[in-house]
Amino acid sequence: MRKFVQSILLFWLACLASAQEFPVRPYVDPSQLDVPWPKHSHLKIPWRAYLETRSGYEFLHGIGVNYNVPQKHELAIRLLSEAGFKTFRIEIGWSNVNWDETALVNEERWKEILSLCKRYGIRPTILLNAHHGVPCPHRFFERRLVADAPKGSRTVRLDDVSDIVPRYSGLCNLTDYWACEAFITEVDRQTGECKLSKPLPKDLKAGEKVLLATLKYLPAHPVGTPEFEAMAKGWLRYTQLVLNLLKSVGISEFDIEIWNELSFGSNFMRDFGINHYYDPPIVQFKADFLHPGGHAWEIARRTIELVKSQFPKVRCIWGFSNTTFFHTPIEQLPFFTDGQSYHPYGTGTRKLPEHEQAPNEPWRCLEGEIPQVEIRMPEGWAHTFVQTESLMRLLNPESRLKRKPVGVERFYHYMTEHGVAPPECGVNDEQGSWMLKAKTVLRAFCFWLNKGIDVMHYYCAYGEQPTDMGLLPTNLKDLPDDAKFERVATLPMRALRNLVRTFSDSKPLKQTRQLSVDVVALGKQTPIYTVAGKTLWHRDVFAFLPFQCHERKFVIAVYTMSYDATKPFNEERFRLTITGFGGLPRQVQLYDPLTDKVVPVKLLMRARDKLAVEVPVMDYPRLLVVSL
Repeated sequence: MRKFVQSILLFWLACLASAQEFPVRPYVDPSQLDVPWPKHSHLKIPWRAYLETRSGYEFLHGIGVNYNVPQKHELAIRLLSEAGFKTFRIEIGWSNVNWDETALVNEERWKEILSLCKRYGIRPTILLNAHHGVPCPHRFFERRLVADAPKGSRTVRLDDVSDIVPRYSGLCNLTDYWACEAFITEVDRQTGECKLSKPLPKDLKAGEKVLLATLKYLPAHPVGTPEFEAMAKGWLRYTQLVLNLLKSVGISEFDIEIWNELSFGSNFMRDFGINHYYDPPIVQFKADFLHPGGHAWEIARRTIELVKSQFPKVRCIWGFSNTTFFHTPIEQLPFFTDGQSYHPYGTGTRKLPEHEQAPNEPWRCLEGEIPQVEIRMPEGWAHTFVQTESLMRLLNPESRLKRKPVGVERFYHYMTEHGVAPPECGVNDEQGSWMLKAKTVLRAFCFWLNKGIDVMHYYCAYGEQPTDMGLLPTNLKDLPDDAKFERVATLPMRALRNLVRTFSDSKPLKQTRQLSVDVVALGKQTPIYTVAGKTLWHRDVFAFLPFQCHERKFVIAVYTMSYDATKPFNEERFRLTITGFGGLPRQVQLYDPLTDKVVPVKLLMRARDKLAVEVPVMDYPRLLVVSL
């Protein structure tokens, strides 16, 4: 009887153990990308549609940051280099060209920064841009109103009109940081009355000072017009001054990104160009500005032609796709365009159903139902189908490796801005801010540089407060020039250094071995939400991100891609059966870059080309290091 009871107990325990196993099969599921445009989904996980083993060497060289440090460049660049950054995105806008177009304003500052980049092995990505607040060579000046000008007026009277150049001078910053928001089209030199290109958007009072500017070049006109040709020639003179600057400090390996976003600051160049400054419009644009024959497309074409004539190996990046990355098909980009860039962000709080995409068009939701959830994801939203324009449509190998413009062997995908603002996630304390930024650094770099992005520039290097987006210590200006990394580095900087050190012995590879994995979640399972009768579980968003460092070493980032990185997270366990190593796994270690500790891992089976392990994972990457 006793043996019978023991047998029943063992059988029950075995059933219980089996019941605590939850296979995630198939882990790689191409159907996860089956969301017809323009629909979106709350259950599809598009990044699980494919699995790639990426190069550890290329991973290291893809780690970048937007360099925005106002001072202490020697210290800042050394600390960023020691943290592991290999590339800086540096904006040198068109407004930095002097009026005579003979030199860059603050040229010595740029030389110092770029010389330090060369010293510390940093590859610059130079952003060419013309923000409409200061779009090109310009002259600012103030004048005083001598009469009231109510909202809607099309004239103003000024105390002095001697410096005003009709069509090139205008009133600034009426509704936005915007030079010549309303151009002055005619001037009465006797009365000081000035006709405006559009009605005033607000009241202006007599005696009030107003800011004006004179622009060297007019905003974009249709290609072929005298105004466009003059603007294009000025842009190329600006480009040449930037190239001369790079030559002067001996830098020959760099990237050129053409333009920065279209969602703000782009009235000078985007869609209707000059018509943003006039009401009613004064010209007709017959070609889409981002397609052949369009003014932005043509500016990019001429820029690439100039750069390649002097630096054939420099990568020229199409920056107009930062926020509209389906507007221009890759195959229709100008010849010899080496890549394009994205700014997905979406790391702040997103509440559903309040922030549902197209709430008045429920048919666009694949499930027909919206979950109740708050999302705060360090990877942003572009890797999900919470928004229609999933980057995975472009980055999956089926698309990424085939699509390229004429004249390039390899097309690169850049993420030239991505980061997190803690207050946007409801985090306003110092400790919580550094922790959130550390998780974002680890999750974003591991995820995006594995899933098809070649270079990612974190935004940004410096902020004055811990709650800002910066990574450097906030008291940077007060630190001694010889400050040691170990004493002053912030938590995200330390976490990044620990991450890149794990890859430090990486070498260039002609080809990587492609790993496969079978995933089984163990123990009690945690739901994210339920929608349309189906539950999205944490196990569904388990991330397995493999890299090969050299012939005998693999590093695999593993974590649960929780939908709210600000919430406490309990360690979860997974059984992984991995194949494809091309040899016998001899050493296996699980390393935590956030805590700088080795975590115990349970080795279940090891054979040639195959490994089975049980690993504890968190909501940020731990690194499974496998040596052959």
